[in-house]
Amino acid sequence: MKCSSFPGLLVTFSFVSSFFLFITIVCSVNSCKDDRLIVYRVVLNTFWSRQRFPKHYPEWRPPASFSRLIGRSHASPLQNFYELDKVASEGMKIFAETGASDVLDELSQGEGGIFDEFNAPPIPQGVGRTEAEFFVDGNHSRVSLISRIVPSPDWFVGLSSFNLCSNGRWIDNVTLEEYPFDAGTDNGFTFTSPNWPTEPRSKISRLTSKQPNHPASSFYYPEREVLPPIASFQFLKVKEYELSQVFHHPEPETVISSNDVIDPESRPIESNLKSATAASSVSNGPIAFNSVSEYLPDKILSKKKDKKHKLKKFRPPRDCRVSEWGPWSPCSKSCGIGEMIRTRTVIVHPRRGGRPCLPLKDATFCGSARSCGRSYFNW
Repeated sequence: MKCSSFPGLLVTFSFVSSFFLFITIVCSVNSCKDDRLIVYRVVLNTFWSRQRFPKHYPEWRPPASFSRLIGRSHASPLQNFYELDKVASEGMKIFAETGASDVLDELSQGEGGIFDEFNAPPIPQGVGRTEAEFFVDGNHSRVSLISRIVPSPDWFVGLSSFNLCSNGRWIDNVTLEEYPFDAGTDNGFTFTSPNWPTEPRSKISRLTSKQPNHPASSFYYPEREVLPPIASFQFLKVKEYELSQVFHHPEPETVISSNDVIDPESRPIESNLKSATAASSVSNGPIAFNSVSEYLPDKILSKKKDKKHKLKKFRPPRDCRVSEWGPWSPCSKSCGIGEMIRTRTVIVHPRRGGRPCLPLKDATFCGSARSCGRSYFNW
């Protein structure tokens, strides 16, 4: 059985039970702290040369090249651009055939689980590189990328929902080899085939040395066991931010109001004994009394009605209660990393050693690298 969470990266299991065990392990340990913001650099290296891929190699109109790289960081595989063995969306179809990303861009940052959107310049030749920087955090640790192969009917290189958090730790440096994909929206076999729509659309598939199994295919090399990689994605961890939270813990007030006193003769003796035991439990644990006389004042035992003698009433602890969170404030920065703040207030203050108040101020990351100049990341 094959696990294809990451297209192009295949992991084989011998038994079905192993697959379910694998999924359980990933879900339980593959998460990073959500109070961290990570800056990553992705580098797309391309190796489309005449030496590697001599068949039908395009020299002009247009020459071998790659479109701009578009990417997004997101929360789950539901927000990726494409999925292997699934039919391409309309936005993916348009990008694979023309390089236009307007429809894909409609799912904007902050909506649908998308955290950051970014792009890198095109590569004007078959062999070259381009790079971009982007943000991820513990709740949005996946990244998806695509770049169109130019010229081609609907072929591209890409990465779908790759998780940069592994076993609870952020990956420092990793390089993934890439192979061409067919979006399944055009029937063309060669780089310069005329437009020939596929109706209905086929599933997205990986192009290999023998698939499609037709001698007219530009990637058809039956003498080769496998194709060499046409590109690679390298991820480098650049910087890590820690989001600070402000906590407010008011000191519990232990003063008992003078109004909370009673005349000892107005209460039964058994009640006073219970109060004393409860008070002892709060401070140093229960205290055993051999008789009532060990606790009761002499004035009570002698039945003298002294109105001036007053005994404080012991009340149970009172926990703090806070209101619901207020709305988030606007982002503190229009370029790069910023913070949004929300607050809440104390409804009931703690008394007599009750639970302290929960945090009254909360912060979260906001912002994007999209509107920043390249110099923003030059630390």
